[in-house]
Formats: sequence, C-alpha cells, structure tokens
Amino acid sequence: MGIEESQICNPTDREFLSVDILNIVTSSLSLMGSALTIISYIWKKVRRYRIQKQQIQQQQQQIEKGGLLSSSITIGNGSSHYGSIGGGGGGIAHNTYKQPTSKLPLLIFMLSIADFFTSFFIIISQSYLINNSKSYSTPYSPDLKIHFSPCIILRAIIQFFFLSTFFWTTCISYYLFHQLSSPGEEKYLLPIFNVVSWGIPFAISMVITMTNSIVVNSDGWCEVVKPMELSLWFLPLFLCLLVCSIYYFRLRRLFRSKFEYRLQINDRLKQLDSTISRRLTLYIVVFVICWLPDVIQHFISFFSKCTFFPLLILQNILTPSQGFWNFWIYSYTNKIARFTPSNDENKRLLQ
Repeated sequence: MGIEESQICNPTDREFLSVDILNIVTSSLSLMGSALTIISYIWKKVRRYRIQKQQIQQQQQQIEKGGLLSSSITIGNGSSHYGSIGGGGGGIAHNTYKQPTSKLPLLIFMLSIADFFTSFFIIISQSYLINNSKSYSTPYSPDLKIHFSPCIILRAIIQFFFLSTFFWTTCISYYLFHQLSSPGEEKYLLPIFNVVSWGIPFAISMVITMTNSIVVNSDGWCEVVKPMELSLWFLPLFLCLLVCSIYYFRLRRLFRSKFEYRLQINDRLKQLDSTISRRLTLYIVVFVICWLPDVIQHFISFFSKCTFFPLLILQNILTPSQGFWNFWIYSYTNKIARFTPSNDENKRLLQ
C-alpha cells in the first residue's frame, strides 16, 4: 500500500473535526492575546495623554503665578512685565518639547488588529463549518457569474487579514532598520505602510474572489486554486519572509558598524544592541515558525494528494496562534525596554 493510500494521508471525518476544534481553540488564544495588545496600547495612549494634560495645567498655573508676581513690580518697568510673560511662553515651548518617539507601538497595534480579526473570522468560519457544513459551502445564488457562499466569503476575509499580518510584520522590520539608518525621515512612512499592509491584501482578496479562484474541496473547506495560490499567497508570504530576514541582518550590521567602538566599552549600548536584536528576531522567528508547516503542507500538495495528518495538526496549532505569540513578544520586549537608558536613540528604537 502506497503512502498516499495510508491512513496518515487520509484523515477520517472525525479527525478533520478534531482539527477544526483545535483551530478554534488556538484562534481563541490568539484573539485574546491580540485583544490584550490592543487594550494595552490604547491604555498607554490614554495614560500618556492624561499625564501631558496634567503637565500643561501645572505649567499654566506656574505662568499665572509668575504673572501675578510680575504685576506687583513697578509699573515703570513695564517692558520687564511683558518680558516675563514672553519668557514664560518660551518656558512652555521648551518644557513641552516632544522628544522623538517611535512609531513602533503603532505598527504593533496595527499588526494586532490584523491578528485579532484573523482569529475572529477563523472562529466564525470553523464554527459555521462544524454546525452546518452543507449550508457553509452552498452558494447563495448558483446563477451568478461570481460565486458567493459563506465558505468563500469567509475564506476571502481570512486571506485578507492573514496577508495583512505578513505585510505589517515586514513593515516593522523595515521601520526598525530605518530608525537607525535615517531616523529623521518619517513623514510619509505611515501612509505608505497603511497602503501596503491594507491595500495590497485587499486587492489580492478581491482578485481571487471576483475570478472565482476560491473553490470548495472534497472535505468541505474552501481553498484557492493552485495557480492563484502560488502567485497570490505563497509569493507574498515568501517575499515577506525574505525581506524580514534581510532587514534583520542589515540592522545588526548597521548597528555594529555605527557603534563598533562604543559596544566594546559601553554596557548600556550592549544591552540596547541585544534588545533590538531580540525584538526583531522574535517577530521574525514567530512569523517563520507559525507559517512553516502551512508552507510544507501546501508544497506537498503540489506533488501529492496526501494530506499528512500530523503536519495538519501542527499547522492548525501554529498558524492561528500568531496573534498570541506576537502578544507575548510585545509584553516581553516592553519589559526589557524598561531597563534601557531613557534617551532619544532608545525612544526611536524601542518604545
């Protein structure tokens, strides 16, 4: 009996059901992790806003006290009165000067949004499939040129958010490199990142939907036809993995060339070097590990009809759990960042 005819390559309906349930469980963990990252980001923004508002109120009170004191000075020295107010105004400008801050938390926030909705729609899709598999794959109107069913629509939405996580991870790796190489040139980065990370996935999802490239397989699941899957799924995934890896090595090389001498004598800079490397390394490692089983499984499907069940289980554990691991990285690296010296360089790279 060939391997394609063995039980390990032909899972039973019960085994497929266990995979669906496993997918829901891991997606739920990812959903919670992504939600916690989003809440943490919003809470920090609100807390920072309150602190800044409080500081401005304190400065205004100090200026008002300064104005009262200056009004008690001899009226003949009126120029000094206005000078004191002007000086107070200069004090405000100086005290409220905003140090350069990193956009990295915002990028991680965007990545978490993509992770959150990916997990959310996976849970809906798998729950629908388990409860009503027939309705799940039945087209709404067979007469339409473009095929629509719950399975196809949910598959397109999940594809959109998964692709968005690819591109946001890539943008994070580029941004960390950019912050060290040319930190002052950020004017158009965020709009570009948004166009790339939301616009390209949207265009790809629309193409595969409008060309009827999402089909229902024999197991009741929806998948993208092979030519489209290769060009509009694996190619973006491979390119994102490649770009992330390239920027990781470029970042390490640039950092060491910039601070080669200081790294030998400065323990704080060594810690900063370690933190930057760890942060970027962890995001890339999670990205690679979570998607490697999926890549291998689909690569096998190009040459064989075997659905390797152990690999399928691993795939459904790792792929939906990306949001959970990104939350762990966010928590872990922010904990590290608290122990780094508070200067402009660190704020650009870490906070």
